Amino acid sequence: MLAIILLDSAVVFTRFGDHLTIEPANEDQLVITGEFASGLDSADDNLVMTALRGFRAAGGVIGGLSITVEKNIPVGAGLGGGSADAAALLRAVNASSTAPLGKSALNHLAASLGADVPVCLAGGCQRIAGIGESMTPIDLDFAGSILLVNPRIPLSTEDVFTRFTGPKSGFAGSLSNLDAASMVGLGNDLTAVAIELAPAINNCLDRLAGSKGAIATAMSGSGASCFALFDHINNAKIAATKFENAGYWARASMIYQPD
Repeated sequence: MLAIILLDSAVVFTRFGDHLTIEPANEDQLVITGEFASGLDSADDNLVMTALRGFRAAGGVIGGLSITVEKNIPVGAGLGGGSADAAALLRAVNASSTAPLGKSALNHLAASLGADVPVCLAGGCQRIAGIGESMTPIDLDFAGSILLVNPRIPLSTEDVFTRFTGPKSGFAGSLSNLDAASMVGLGNDLTAVAIELAPAINNCLDRLAGSKGAIATAMSGSGASCFALFDHINNAKIAATKFENAGYWARASMIYQPD
């Protein structure tokens, strides 16, 4: 029997990401472009197409669609790229549908697609708990620069959680008195296990911590990507260039907070 691991995570979004283009078509089709297109599943197995089929199965009405996913986020990187793409598809088709799903039905569908899809559907800064279905908005005090770094090593979320021994129902306590850097400083319980599977993560974290202007660093999700908050976008860009020259994938961006 597999143990259920309950989450307690803070999720934020950046202005960098994949891009979806959705247009009416006689029949459904998916085209994948971008730097990491080759790392994605075939069209039928892609989470975006699974979300579209799920939308119709739940009672949503939408005609044939031509969908292009520009895949800019590394695959298996712990950055929620696939979940965000599926959530973007759900928002778009529900807004265009002649018979849209209600909020509850849409959230239920999102949860059936994966633990990260509901928070991607909600957007904004959120604290997620349970198996991802419980969300509480966070009033984040930081809307500045962030650097995302990946050692170009895909890491299976399933493999990380399978090896994780605990705590499996941890609670980080109140976040109300913490600034963004202190929140990041609470750490990521999955880091040690992820480093066992991909030792390059440790070097990535060390390099980030030593970068000029880095305020706080941690691993993202189940890895292998890591991130650092920066005092200024220019310092984040300088660090990104150094990481790229060393063979890493790196992108400097800004924290996104909806109006």
